[in-house]
Amino acid sequence: MTISLGDISIRYINLLLQASESIGIDTEPYCTQFQLSLTKREQADARLSIPKFMRLGQTLIAEHRCPELGLLCGPIAQPSLLSWVGFLAECAPSLDQALIDMAHFERLSGRNARGQSRFYREGPLAVAEFYSISPYNEFNHFIVDLALATKLAMLQRLTGSAIQPLYLQIEFQAPTYVERYSQLLPCPVRFNQARNALVYKHTDLQAAPRQANANAYQDCRDQCDALLRKLERQQSFVERVMQEISPLLNSNQLSLAQVAEGLEMPPWTLRRRLSAEGTRFSTLVEQTRADLARIYLKDPLYSLGEITYLLGYANPNAFQRAFKRWQGEAPGAYRAGLMANG
Repeated sequence: MTISLGDISIRYINLLLQASESIGIDTEPYCTQFQLSLTKREQADARLSIPKFMRLGQTLIAEHRCPELGLLCGPIAQPSLLSWVGFLAECAPSLDQALIDMAHFERLSGRNARGQSRFYREGPLAVAEFYSISPYNEFNHFIVDLALATKLAMLQRLTGSAIQPLYLQIEFQAPTYVERYSQLLPCPVRFNQARNALVYKHTDLQAAPRQANANAYQDCRDQCDALLRKLERQQSFVERVMQEISPLLNSNQLSLAQVAEGLEMPPWTLRRRLSAEGTRFSTLVEQTRADLARIYLKDPLYSLGEITYLLGYANPNAFQRAFKRWQGEAPGAYRAGLMANG
């Protein structure tokens, strides 16, 4: 049993290609390079791995010097980007409920080992948070830019009004293209923050989408519930547990109780089911770390120090010892072997 960094719906790849074409980039050579045939791009349930999606974005940005590419996805994003979840949001009784549903059904459009979007209240504020993908570099800013810009644009389209967030929060420091945020986004942006999020007045989100319809909302909700159940049936219970573990590795929240909460079951039930599968929680934490370490070591953009952080180790020596136990060699030697073999 192994884990991956995740995947994303082909709809997001098409959005990224469309944004690139809007600034004059010929995307056909990139579709060929990344094996994105027209047939695949038109396939309703097609997905692309997260590493491949990131490499596509990185390549477009580097070769055409367009670091703001993620932001350019916002103006062309429509609720239909989320398929059934987008239709559900359009029919929701309020923007508040639309954001709750977008977060709950996010897995229908993609899954990432780094985390999942959330929506929650903070007193009079409402926060639509996109998970952290730190450590950041000049080529992965576009993921956060795309996530926040598209969600902002979709909410605006749901109401057709000028409801705006109070501000956007972004974890990384102001980048070289900082002026493009004020040109492309209709609200203040705060950098070097503790999270990536759209922050609204909660009262503003009580507004109803233009197409709010209780009957249609229930129909769409039933469809989304069915699709999510189908997706979960395709995974083993152990895979689902490992997916809950992976985004918690570099936090202080990793515990059996926290994973059980994510799976919506009591801790004792999780422990019993793992026992029935012939494994333990600590074993799956170790396996998740081992699988992700091998994946990260394939990507030269991640330093050993960054991988140490992502896997939740206190220091590089602890990671080195663990990796030698898993693989029989040091992570540096393992990476060198991968590079030598192409």
